Amino acid sequence: MAKILVIDDEEQIRKHFQTLLPHLGHTVCTAADGDEGILAAKDEDIQLIITDLCMPGTLSETELVRELRLLRPKVPIVVISGYPSGDALMACEEIGVTDFLTKPFELSFIAAILEKAFGTPSQSGAAGGHR
Repeated sequence: MAKILVIDDEEQIRKHFQTLLPHLGHTVCTAADGDEGILAAKDEDIQLIITDLCMPGTLSETELVRELRLLRPKVPIVVISGYPSGDALMACEEIGVTDFLTKPFELSFIAAILEKAFGTPSQSGAAGGHR
């Protein structure tokens, strides 16, 4: 069981993860913006970060990802976005993002990312592609 941080300005997305991740055997904490996300990421128990790419706040698209990577260099980071630009995706890859999810996404995509991040099948046994 891993502790996963979800950073997204959409309450519906945060609630979706708060329902889904425990079903897959993980605990979840959430943040509604980049500033909250940076504070939450300081928790040493966080083992995976899932963050939206485009959110309002003081940090631009890739600045939040860059700050998270500096703060937690060994923690996998998954970026989610409804409209990812090629430049932003390339910048995220250079920063060291582990994976990408495009909204809307399915349970099987999340399960596959968790399996990739932690090396074990999720409790649901679901698998699938992503990106």
